[in-house]
Amino acid sequence: MKNISIDFETYSECDIFKAGAYAYADHHSTEVLCLAWAVDDQPSQLWTPDDPIPTELFTLIKEGAIVWAWNSFFEMSIWNQVLGWPEVPISQWRDTAALAAAQAYPRALGKCGEALGLTGDAAKSKRGKLLIQRLCKPYKGERRKDPQLLQELYDYCLQDVVAEREIRYKLRNLRGVEQEVWETDQLINWRGVRLDRDAIYNALEIIEKHSVKLNAQVKDITDGFMDSTGSRAKALQWTESQGYPLKGYDKAAISAALADEYCPTNVKKFLEIRQALSKSSTKKYDSMKAVLGKDGRAHGVLMYHGAATGRWSGRHFQPQNLPRPTIDDVDAVIYQMRARDPDQIDGEPMEALASCLRGMLISSEESRLVVSDYSSIEARVLSWLADHHAALTVFRNDKDIYKYTAAEMYGIAYGEVNYDQRFVGKVATLALGYQGGVRAFQKMSEVYGTEVTEDQALKIRNDWRQANDPIVKLWIETERAARNAVSYKGKEFMAARGQFKFVNDDLLFKLPSGRILSFPEARMVQGDRGMDLVYSGMNNHTHKWGQIKAYGGSLVQSITQAVARDILAEAVLRLEKAGYPVVLHVHDEIVADVPNEHGSLEHYEKLMCVLPPWAEGLPVTAEGYEANRYRK
Repeated sequence: MKNISIDFETYSECDIFKAGAYAYADHHSTEVLCLAWAVDDQPSQLWTPDDPIPTELFTLIKEGAIVWAWNSFFEMSIWNQVLGWPEVPISQWRDTAALAAAQAYPRALGKCGEALGLTGDAAKSKRGKLLIQRLCKPYKGERRKDPQLLQELYDYCLQDVVAEREIRYKLRNLRGVEQEVWETDQLINWRGVRLDRDAIYNALEIIEKHSVKLNAQVKDITDGFMDSTGSRAKALQWTESQGYPLKGYDKAAISAALADEYCPTNVKKFLEIRQALSKSSTKKYDSMKAVLGKDGRAHGVLMYHGAATGRWSGRHFQPQNLPRPTIDDVDAVIYQMRARDPDQIDGEPMEALASCLRGMLISSEESRLVVSDYSSIEARVLSWLADHHAALTVFRNDKDIYKYTAAEMYGIAYGEVNYDQRFVGKVATLALGYQGGVRAFQKMSEVYGTEVTEDQALKIRNDWRQANDPIVKLWIETERAARNAVSYKGKEFMAARGQFKFVNDDLLFKLPSGRILSFPEARMVQGDRGMDLVYSGMNNHTHKWGQIKAYGGSLVQSITQAVARDILAEAVLRLEKAGYPVVLHVHDEIVADVPNEHGSLEHYEKLMCVLPPWAEGLPVTAEGYEANRYRK
């Protein structure tokens, strides 16, 4: 079987970072500048729109050749929508970036090459960015067609094909079920989720009108000193002139000032306007508009292996991060939005519109959304991995894990647990399951609006650990197995229903599903309190490749989330095969856009709860709803 590596360079007035690959390819201004391609280890070739159509390429694909690209959804979109070439079946597409992500390496081509030890050329990378700035989008408002720069871009494209191929040779292919999971992910992204285009445009006009109104109030409140809340420096200067100097201008400082009884009324009004205008959630309406394809659907909103555990992350309007509604009747507000008048909206308009964001995701014509999510899936998986019989019995008997945890911690009967005790049990379950300590409990309590002293948190931590001894043992056993695997290379060490093994400088964990979890470049290094287990990865804060310290709780967290992900992934495959077209999944929830005459919620939930053989004994339940709009 032949392997073909391809890479497109394109021009467009559309911002691909806002619109995504599908809507970018849909844009009227998008055109192909060149295509570089290479068969197996042969030298790369170049095609431009001035050349004859590359029929040799089509013949190879028709014969079953595999087509590789870096972030292949872009190449698929350009191939199908811009060029209209003979469609390549999804089963013949492969994404080298997906392989990199599946092994916990960076998704950026250059960064991945560097992480894998391939010789990088920073100057070349910088030059490549310049070429893209000059030729692939309007530069200073004009289209540039410099022949010399174009030739450089062609060479750059040819080299990218070589770089993608070199990286691919260093990575493992997706195997078995995981290859099917990736193909289904591409199908879901290509299918897209339908958005309520009219309601989105209504919301945007209301936001614009209301912003003008609020800014006019700002000018009035500040006696013309400010005409918006945008300038931090001017805001701090004005509030100080009102006898109330702010400690900062971020969300926390503003919330603290609004809660302060000594904050002057006019300053509070100004800060309330600032809060309304800076709502990041309402900005999602712009993101939804940008990602809309001509078919009224948002495509490519899920990123396969967005986290090192294998979990998906969201793209564009970030469906994984849509705010929970704070109003009761979302449908009523969406109806009111048709007037495009902020005064017609019940409540504070920005707050109301933020509550309607989930409702912008709608079913297709003659269809309904079938939505269901797993109940407490991480807590269930963690108990299953730890063989925590008492907790598993609670789940199997459909009892409240937070009440059970509180009863164990306080040494009382399950039925005697009161509201406050259950709250402690809930926070402890969420904060302490991955070896969290005093500060972890305090931070989680703060999220729920409660302050806990260090002494109180310490006692709660100790009580929780005593009540959940199997989980504590799981941390210890998992860390020991990981350390042993790094120390005794090539040998397998069992833990958490799987096996650790050290292969080619990477610490690998074979999950119960058979999927491999990777901890690249693992090693033992001298730390403050002895030898530390570390590995290389992308830092979530700096977004740079660097050293990460591993310990029992962090390893268990990765394994737990990976197992929960595998449960969801296999459920998606079952639902697809049963005729439920999945359009989205968010955390532990699956959303399908289902023809009205097909299936039922009961059948859908039943399919979600079918356990693969490797998950025998794991108690799972799912609960959901059917509707024409997505909701929480």
